[in-house]
Amino acid sequence: MAGESAERQENGVISKIKDAVKANQNNPITLKAGKTIIEGVINAEKYKGRQAGGSEPYTDVVIYYKKGNKIHQFNCSLKGESAPSLAGGGLKGLELAVPGIAKKFMNAAYKELKDRKKLKIGDKVPDVFGKISSADKLKIVIGNEKMGGPIDFMYIGPMSVTGNYDKKKNILSLNGSLTDATEFAKTHDLFFRLRARREDQRFDPEAKDKMGIPKIYGVSPSKGDSAGRIVVTDKVPSTGVLVNL
Repeated sequence: MAGESAERQENGVISKIKDAVKANQNNPITLKAGKTIIEGVINAEKYKGRQAGGSEPYTDVVIYYKKGNKIHQFNCSLKGESAPSLAGGGLKGLELAVPGIAKKFMNAAYKELKDRKKLKIGDKVPDVFGKISSADKLKIVIGNEKMGGPIDFMYIGPMSVTGNYDKKKNILSLNGSLTDATEFAKTHDLFFRLRARREDQRFDPEAKDKMGIPKIYGVSPSKGDSAGRIVVTDKVPSTGVLVNL
């Protein structure tokens, strides 16, 4: 369902832009999303390609705009409004952004759960969070070419995209907000979040990946998932466990 919703959001942004350009007789329009205004927009397309590790790319939608006689583009990452995950690709994706950081976080999480929280094999694991440094969060949020980036903007809004094209002013207003990716990273505290992929996954102190990094989670009896999931978020709930990196 999450994949279908994301696809719906991406297709919604693209179709609204294409429809507005067509309504302007295939001439450039002005795009407004939140406080961001982009002039000279001529097209939008879904990003083609994946991360070097095979995961979904950072860029979801590419917006093309004309400045003078030249065509430029903005890479955009699209997110929902409810606790958006700000980076993808899990361990592989994070390693492409900042080599060694995923291992550092997983080791810190393992130590906290085993040594301080005294979790035993079979115990339910709380979500674990780790605050990301200023330098690292810029690299993680913006990404790079190997990750299917870098991104210029984050679009955060409802999965059902609506748009109002004012033909007289030649402005298309969307119901989400475009935020400069660099500005977002600089103005938000960001955290790694490790969570179970399945409700029935439990603590396994012996589980490790091929690199010897603790997996923390055991195999899901119902679905067979053998690891947790790491994302980047901007909030830590009261039930979360925060570790130092």
